Amino acid sequence: MTVLTGIRVEAHPTILLHEGWQLASAPAGSFGSAEDALKAGLSWRAAVVPGTVADSLGADLEAGLDADAEDWWYRCAFERPSSAGVQRLRFEGLATLAEVWLNGTRLFGSRNMFVPQACDITALMGEHNELVICFRALKAECAVKKPRPRWKTALVGHQNLRWIRTTLLGRMPSWTPALPPVGPWRDIKLETLRLAHLTKLDLQTSARGTEGRISLAAELRALDGCEIREAHLRVGEQRFPLHIEREAGDLNLSGAFTLPGAPLWSPHTHGTPHLLDCAIELQASEGPVRIDCGRIGFKSLLLDRRNGAVQLIVNGQPVFCRGACWTVNDFRSLAGDAGELRRALLLARDAGINMLRAGGTMVYESEAFYALCDELGILVWQDFMFANMDYPFSDEAFHHEVGTEATHQLNRFQRHPCIAVYCGGSEIEQQAAMLGLPAAEWTGPFFTEELPGLCAAWHPDIPYFPSTPTGGALPFHLATGISHYYGVGAYKRPLEDVKRAGVKFTPECLGFSNVPDPAAMELAFGTALPPPHHPRWKEGVPRDAGAGWDFEDIRDHYFRMLSGLDPVELRSRDLERYFALSRAISGEVMKTVFAEWRRPGSGCGGGLVWFLKDLRPGAGWGLLDSTGLPKAAYWYLRRAWARQALLMTDEGLDGLQLHLLNETEADLDATLELDLFQDGRISVGHATQSVTIPAFGSRSIQADALLPYFADLTYAYRFGPPRHDVAVARLTSTKDGRMLGEDFHFPLGLGLPFQEYREIRTGAEARADGSVVLRLQTPVLLQTVALSCEGFLPDSNYFHMAPGQVKEVRFLPVADPAPTFKVHVSALNIRESITVRAER
Repeated sequence: MTVLTGIRVEAHPTILLHEGWQLASAPAGSFGSAEDALKAGLSWRAAVVPGTVADSLGADLEAGLDADAEDWWYRCAFERPSSAGVQRLRFEGLATLAEVWLNGTRLFGSRNMFVPQACDITALMGEHNELVICFRALKAECAVKKPRPRWKTALVGHQNLRWIRTTLLGRMPSWTPALPPVGPWRDIKLETLRLAHLTKLDLQTSARGTEGRISLAAELRALDGCEIREAHLRVGEQRFPLHIEREAGDLNLSGAFTLPGAPLWSPHTHGTPHLLDCAIELQASEGPVRIDCGRIGFKSLLLDRRNGAVQLIVNGQPVFCRGACWTVNDFRSLAGDAGELRRALLLARDAGINMLRAGGTMVYESEAFYALCDELGILVWQDFMFANMDYPFSDEAFHHEVGTEATHQLNRFQRHPCIAVYCGGSEIEQQAAMLGLPAAEWTGPFFTEELPGLCAAWHPDIPYFPSTPTGGALPFHLATGISHYYGVGAYKRPLEDVKRAGVKFTPECLGFSNVPDPAAMELAFGTALPPPHHPRWKEGVPRDAGAGWDFEDIRDHYFRMLSGLDPVELRSRDLERYFALSRAISGEVMKTVFAEWRRPGSGCGGGLVWFLKDLRPGAGWGLLDSTGLPKAAYWYLRRAWARQALLMTDEGLDGLQLHLLNETEADLDATLELDLFQDGRISVGHATQSVTIPAFGSRSIQADALLPYFADLTYAYRFGPPRHDVAVARLTSTKDGRMLGEDFHFPLGLGLPFQEYREIRTGAEARADGSVVLRLQTPVLLQTVALSCEGFLPDSNYFHMAPGQVKEVRFLPVADPAPTFKVHVSALNIRESITVRAER
């Protein structure tokens, strides 16, 4: 029986079996049946369902839990539902080697955490029922002798994980906490099937111009003697008749329809993510039956590969894809709170993120995740859950298992307009190539023929890549196909490397150890200034397996390059300043890289930063810390990713280039300003120019063309001491004077002299809607202004301020009731922070 996740038949009463669960551990293989385990006198304790063993035990992220070493038994008692009909148990996800019993009868075994299971239990039901699940020890399974792989990976601790369909999270010792997920990680439901049961649904949407297109093929089984007389597909306010073919009690429904002038779904950076409610409506002998198919959208999607490009075109508009690699909302449970999921995705959208990648080392995400991406207009790059290993596709059972998995996932993905790219998995071709295998061994028919064939059948028009990276003489070369760009980053290349690399599209890049805010460090480590050499701090710093360096060393490399200071010496005498500069360094580097990729003519179609959110407390790869709060790099990228933006690039002897970007449907009339300042306060140059940026267009302007004289803006020629230490470019709307974009260039690096903070004017005003507006006015340059306010989230942070500038920052409370507003204002070039309280 095909299980359709996310399809709700309103005639089917459903009970979530989430309460009353208990959990016990036992040595691997010690009990062969539920009866034996229940008689054994195990030590039972309350369990969280849906969730994992680690979640139920409250396991510590630092200490870890070897959940793969034992068998884990779950039990739950429930009553027979009052509704008459076929009783079905449905398990949305069991991680990973699971056996299930009801009232002592074994129902099934499952070896795949990514495929739901369902079974008819009508004949086994009593008034009082006991459900038992055993999750068998994964280590015992990994110890079974198997054929050797063609290559071995250092990513995981045991090569036989390639045989088992489970996530690698918790099993990659180099960069995830040692909490392997085991348990019923998704919903368990008791359904009563009545009147009609949907057994298959193939629902596909697309757009051609402004015309929406939808096709449906469904299989139904009539129950309880019900007769289906008519069937319609409702899309928004429109209703279309479906063709019915009858075979005994089974019915096949089909239809293909067009919707002229349909509202199109676009990523939020390029339009509106329009959605329409969709349902199958049946007229049955017992009355109407409604099958909810969720909210659907119409979009056209093309992939431009001309001249080696990798450029997505959505509804006729080229889209520069920017964003990050999604991890999981909560590492311990794999699910987390629904409200936290929404907050994380809202932060992503508000940062200008229009694409997230669900990578092959993670999990296929929940329906809630994809529905929120649909709603918020965030594209999803979807990997299949394969990474780095030589998977045994020649084994018939394994081959069948992964085919079922891919088909199930594609069946649910096809209804989500957010899906933009399918990819066979992460670093499989790269791993084989780097270990010296010939090109013929890098991939195989599953990734080059079978999987793309399934994608084309279930979700046509969505681009497919066999692996990431791929293309070029070696799959990890940068200038052809998709690449993982860590030239600036792990490989310590100079910032100029991004100009030479010719990156076409990078689904992961810029892995930096991003330092959290002081409040987050205080919460995690008990101090805002944890010593960087302490084991607890180092545990949160990511590293590659087998490497003699970690990603804090990488950040320190660019620290030295951009500030001119020795990071080791500085943190030994002024740890607070070391952390403050470290936050700014990774943000400045990431902004610089994306300015290069977004400039007109760069040839880059997109870049996704390695990790949106940290997996554990500390200076991880994430733009958000493990609690979901933004780090400094988030704010730098939020400005670099804005729909309307001004970004500068240092062209060396060719001076500064000003890149003006407009991703809106209207031409933009604006004023471009350029200011030069010496000693952070003295104006030594000013110029303005009226500009027009076309709709969904861009312009590049040489900054030297604005000035009537040679100013050596990048300090490349060095004819004597520099005349300025900062250049500021600003783009303001001609219509209303609103600032649309601003960028700063520091030709001498970030190590500018301190300014007198007493000249800065501040004020804060509480508004009736609960927000608070902070007003800053400065006569001097302020470098990397950091705002720290417990219980409130600002709409801007970690920004520079030019001399004479006035800036207002709006804070929204993140808790109810909101605490008293008190914000601490600091900057890299003032010695003391300023505390501002709200006026009421």
